Amino acid sequence: MLLQQIINGIIIGSSYALIALGLNLIWSITDIADFAQGGIYVLAAYVAYYIVTAAKLPFILAWIGAMVIGGGLAYLIERFLYRRWTGKSRIQLLCAIALFFLMANLAILWFTPKAKIFPSYISGALVISGFTVSYQRIAILLVSAALFVVVFLFIMKTKIGKAIRAASQDRLVAEVVGININTVNSTVFIIGGMLSATAAVLISPLYAVFPSMGDLPLLKSLVVVILGGFGSVAGVLVGGLSLGLAESLGSVYISSAYQHGFAFFVLILVLMFFPKGLFGRT
Repeated sequence: MLLQQIINGIIIGSSYALIALGLNLIWSITDIADFAQGGIYVLAAYVAYYIVTAAKLPFILAWIGAMVIGGGLAYLIERFLYRRWTGKSRIQLLCAIALFFLMANLAILWFTPKAKIFPSYISGALVISGFTVSYQRIAILLVSAALFVVVFLFIMKTKIGKAIRAASQDRLVAEVVGININTVNSTVFIIGGMLSATAAVLISPLYAVFPSMGDLPLLKSLVVVILGGFGSVAGVLVGGLSLGLAESLGSVYISSAYQHGFAFFVLILVLMFFPKGLFGRT
C-alpha cells in the first residue's frame, strides 16, 4: 500500500507541478498571481471534451485544440487586460480573480453544471509486485516530465528564453539593455496557458469535466509556486511532487477528510523555515 500511495502521489503531484510551472514563470516575471489560469484550465477541458465526444476526433487533436485555446486565451488576457494596468498590481490581481470566476460561470452557462465524463485515452494498467497503476496515470507522469524538459531547454537555450531569464532577475535592467518586455510577458502567458490546458486534458479522464474543476488545482498550484520559490523550475518540480506525496500518504495514514488541507499545512510548515520557498532566490 505504501508503494502504491507513493506512486499515486508522484503522479498527482506532477500535474500540480505542470500548472505551477506556467504560474511560476508568469508570477516571477510580471508579478501577477494569475488566478485566470484556473478558468483557462476549465475551458480547455471542455474544448477537449467536445472535440473527442462531439467531433469524434482523436485525443491528440483534442489536446492540441485545448493548448491552442489555453495559450490564446492567456495571450488575449495579458495583451488587452493586464497590460493596460502595468505597474498597478492590485488592479491586475483583482482582474485575475474576476476572470477566474467569470470563466467558471461562463462554463456553467454554456455547458450546464452537470459533470461530463471524459473518455479514457489509454486503457489498461501496469501490474508489478502486487500494486497496480493505470497507463493513463503513467501517461500523465511521462508527459509532465517531458514538458518540464522542453520548457527548461526552451528557457536555457533559446534567445527568448534568455530574455525571460533576464527579465525574471531584473525587469528594469532587461528593458535598459533592449529586451522587449511585452514580448517576454506574452510568451510566458502563452506557455502558462498551454501548460494549464495540458494538465486539464491529462487529468480530466481520471475524474470528470465540470465548471468548478479548476478551483483546487489552481489553489494547489499556487501553493506549489510559493513552496518551490519564485523563478525556480526545480523548485516547482520538487514542490509539486512533495505536495502530491503529502496528500496521498496523508489521506491514507491520517485521514482522507483532510486530504485537501494537507497542502496548506505543508505550505505553513515550509514557510516557517524557508520564507522564500525551498529554492527561492535570495
